[in-house]
Order: sequence, then structure tokens, then C-alpha cells
Amino acid sequence: MKTIKFRIYDKQQNKMIESGATPTMLESFFEYTAVLHTKDEMPYQQFTGLLDKQDKEIYEGDIVKGDWSIVNDIESGVVEFYGGAFRYKPAGLPLEFGYYRKECEVIGNIYQNPELIK
Repeated sequence: MKTIKFRIYDKQQNKMIESGATPTMLESFFEYTAVLHTKDEMPYQQFTGLLDKQDKEIYEGDIVKGDWSIVNDIESGVVEFYGGAFRYKPAGLPLEFGYYRKECEVIGNIYQNPELIK
């Protein structure tokens, strides 16, 4: 069964707030973060259900880096939901994670580490 979790960036505290995976935790999370989502226009970021090579959870908005030699030696890109799937999007070219997800590592996210986007 797929784990459904979300997170949102809190600009005031400069940190991510993550939900738990149970229905009660999700409900509390959405109630608590509704102000951030509407007032600060911060999007919710969903857990992809995938782990990187360090077994760290991969979320939408994460910046991943890895050995992508099979896909044109691209080193880093942003994780996005596109075309019905979570994809790695370096320089505007969305690629499916599939096999390559175990070759990547989460190195930051678009809110706390925008300088990592090449």
C-alpha cells in the first residue's frame, strides 16, 4: 500500500512541516497548515513513495543529484508531478524516475536551497 504524506514550507520558521501517514495525522496537518497554504501561497508537496540512495524520502520540490549518465550526464533537477507521474525535471526536460531513483540523492529543496537549481 502506498504511503500518503505531505509537507509544506514555513517561510517564517525556514523549515519544512511534514504530515504523518495516518488519516488523523493528515487531517491535523492540513488544519494546522491551511494558513501557510492560503496566506503565503505555499503549495503542498506530496511524498513520491520513493527513497533515494540514502533511503531518504523524495518529495515534490526536492532537488536531486546523481549519476544520470544514461540520461545525458545531467546532474541535478527538481522533482515534479507531471503527466500523471512523479518525474525528475532537469532544465525543463521531465524524465521518469523508474530505475534511476536509486542512483539519485536528495540534496535540498526549491524553497530552502534555490541556488542548487542549475
